[in-house]
Amino acid sequence: MKVIKGGIVYQGDGWRYNADILLENGKILDIVPSGSYEGEQVVNVDGCYVCPGFIDIHIHGCAGRDVMDGSVESLEEMAKFVAGHGTTSFLATTTTSSLEATRNSLKAVNEIMKKQSQGAQIIGVHLEGPFINSRAKGAQAEKYILPASRDNFAELVGEYEGIVRRITMAPDIEGAQELTEYLVNNGIVVSMGHTAASYEKCIEGIEWGMSHATHFYNAMTPLKHREPGAVGAFMEREDTTIELIADFVHVHPVALKIAVGVKGFSKVALITDSLAATGMDDGEYFLGSEEVVVVQGVARLKRGGNLAGSTLTQDQALRNMVSIGFEVNDVIRMLAEVPAAIAGVGHRKGRIEKGFDADLVILDKNLNVNMVFINGNRY
Repeated sequence: MKVIKGGIVYQGDGWRYNADILLENGKILDIVPSGSYEGEQVVNVDGCYVCPGFIDIHIHGCAGRDVMDGSVESLEEMAKFVAGHGTTSFLATTTTSSLEATRNSLKAVNEIMKKQSQGAQIIGVHLEGPFINSRAKGAQAEKYILPASRDNFAELVGEYEGIVRRITMAPDIEGAQELTEYLVNNGIVVSMGHTAASYEKCIEGIEWGMSHATHFYNAMTPLKHREPGAVGAFMEREDTTIELIADFVHVHPVALKIAVGVKGFSKVALITDSLAATGMDDGEYFLGSEEVVVVQGVARLKRGGNLAGSTLTQDQALRNMVSIGFEVNDVIRMLAEVPAAIAGVGHRKGRIEKGFDADLVILDKNLNVNMVFINGNRY
């Protein structure tokens, strides 16, 4: 048995002080008063925050690697990099690319999910496109955008449908309703994004089963006082969740506060939407098939200048949100508990409870990552 000793332990709405966490066989056995048990291994984390591992449900790349490389090696390097920033699980996120490139990426993810042993765990795939509106394509490649249909989806994912956890789709394209209903019935989260839809059409999409909003505010119709748009639709509907990029580039700090204030902490996931340039120097990179230029950490398409993902990490997102007035435990909820539920693993990840996976991040008082445990093993 391993004992994580003397920490300030995350408990959802607050903290449990001077507590020990007992770990065995990759699971959390119990949370007890400090000193109650001795284990074969004792890790002293006195005075540090002990939090559930962060879960990133929207990440394209980092450390010079991209999901669309279609390479197990690239995914392994990504997993190692993000683990150092507190992320213990993530959804490998594709871009709108060719059928061949997408299928190759899914094949690589499927392979690593069977054997992965180092770094953060890949818990599935998020398909960002290709069923989106070209008028709100953002950094997605327009030539690979497809009409929404079950046939196109089947051709896209082939034998790998079982690892797809969520897909970003626009409600205002041909075939969106039929495909949304099919996917929801098969346990795949349909997330609204890259859309030019009116408020009314967005409400229709939510009724079909589009329960989540991709990079909220970005690549969707904004909130106006006479045209509420996609932003207004998701603010109004309490039965939906949203995700935010808290880098202060994609979303202004005040807009972050407004979104969280309206939705509440239980309905917001903090994501990175990071690309290969994350953790690297400024320069030229790719986001899928699209060329990107990074200047002072801000990534934009070489053609057109649209924002093209971020260079954010989840530990920096935590520090950013705290810097504008949010409480640490509330931000942890948006980094772990909410994304776990969206990704379909909320029954075993995202909280520090008996029987849950022993995925933990230890933070010092300045909210820097001190240690990371994945399946009970220190990374």
